Amino acid sequence: MLSRMGTTFALLAFIVSVFYGAAAQTTSATCMSSFNWALNSRKQSPCVVASYLLGTCSDQPYNVEALPENSHYSGPTLATANSCQCSTVVYSLLSACGECQNRTIQSWSTWTTNCPHVDISTFAEPIPAGTKIPGWAYFDVKAHDQFDVDLAKQNANSTSYTESSAAPKPTSSFIPPPSSAVTKTSSSAAAASSAAAPSSNSASAASGISPRNDAIIGGIVGGILGLILVGGIALWFLHRQREVKDKGQLLESPVMSHTQAPSGNIPPTRGSVGAEKLSCRR
Repeated sequence: MLSRMGTTFALLAFIVSVFYGAAAQTTSATCMSSFNWALNSRKQSPCVVASYLLGTCSDQPYNVEALPENSHYSGPTLATANSCQCSTVVYSLLSACGECQNRTIQSWSTWTTNCPHVDISTFAEPIPAGTKIPGWAYFDVKAHDQFDVDLAKQNANSTSYTESSAAPKPTSSFIPPPSSAVTKTSSSAAAASSAAAPSSNSASAASGISPRNDAIIGGIVGGILGLILVGGIALWFLHRQREVKDKGQLLESPVMSHTQAPSGNIPPTRGSVGAEKLSCRR
């Protein structure tokens, strides 16, 4: 039962991540055909990949807009700085996005002016499903203080080109039992082990009760004993109330006390009710 629930939950999480990843990418930027080398294996431009990554920090679709002439993408402000914006991976992708539109790019040092922390050659957030990060986006840009488009192109066209994608989703939460294999140390030890196995099996067969059945039986017995205890307490209270009614006695309570009026025809004192005086304890 638990295994099925875990599998169902993992499947739902995977479906949600796929749909969210598809919704999280949006861009109006179009790359020139000469930058086809910058496309990943899913035929996504660096602008699209950047929108995927930026969407993970904004928790909503992130639009990478097309650049007008003589402009570039700028680094984050103090209010918008986050682990996505302050990563060399996102900086490289957006720089390539600017380059593929024949626009200018901003230096790395200027880009990170408002970043409290920067991630070099790494993307700290989970990679969204539905995209892949090209290997050249992980290059260290500190050496030249800007994105090197020639080096990125060289890597994309080389045999050492790699990509990073989302971690695979678990298909089942079932945990296999530990292996029952035992290292054979000697013939006598093996004989002792084989001799002990029937006795263990016979003990289980003799009992006829599995650990799960033991738990069920224990719960039933505990419930019956609890009902008997509650019933006994209820009967005791009923008997006690009947005894009080027959003898005309009152039971002390934490907030109320009483005094019995003396016998005879002495009128009740002021503040009394009938033959009893009640006073609140403050």
